[in-house]
Amino acid sequence: MHRLLLFLSLLPLLVAVILRKFNGDRVLHTIKDKRLTISAGDLARKMLDSVSQQAVEIKSPARRWVASPDLGQQWLIISPDTATGVSARSHGESAMKVGLYLLSLRDPKAIARRAWAIRFGHVFPVFTTVVMVFALVVGRVPALWALAIVMTSLALAACAQIFTLTAERQAAELACVVIEKKRTLPRLSDEEAVVAATKAWAWRSILPGILSRLAP
Repeated sequence: MHRLLLFLSLLPLLVAVILRKFNGDRVLHTIKDKRLTISAGDLARKMLDSVSQQAVEIKSPARRWVASPDLGQQWLIISPDTATGVSARSHGESAMKVGLYLLSLRDPKAIARRAWAIRFGHVFPVFTTVVMVFALVVGRVPALWALAIVMTSLALAACAQIFTLTAERQAAELACVVIEKKRTLPRLSDEEAVVAATKAWAWRSILPGILSRLAP
């Protein structure tokens, strides 16, 4: 039975890895050397201002829990490294955050589901792993069963994030519309690179919690 659990758990994880690699990481790798003349934080500010969201504050805290909310009522968070970055990758991530904020104004339920899935993806597998470690120590669960249960928790987290991926993709499309319609970037080559990076970032959150940190 534990072998069946392991096999079934690997399926959604494999799907998540493949989707992220082909739709996200591969695209970001092709534009890794592209540099822009403004910082990613400046791009986010220009995007917000261009859609009459001047009151939105862009925060860049030095430290934060990775599963904590990254946007709220008239604020959004962009990491310091991303905000000061000039690569197309940084600009794509920054534009993605703006897209998520704009989507929260249109469809707050979709953003709420996304936030829940991300928290679930970070907390549930870790909690399950801790419980299984204690169970192994006291000899209540065989090692293979403990591994199968941990893998199942990761698979459930991956499924949750796969099912809420629509929000990320909608946010990316919103961000790309702003970039293209408002001409926030002066050069067409810059615009094309950032649009590609933004769409790629939509696939980056498909891996749950610790797996996403192991595959930067």
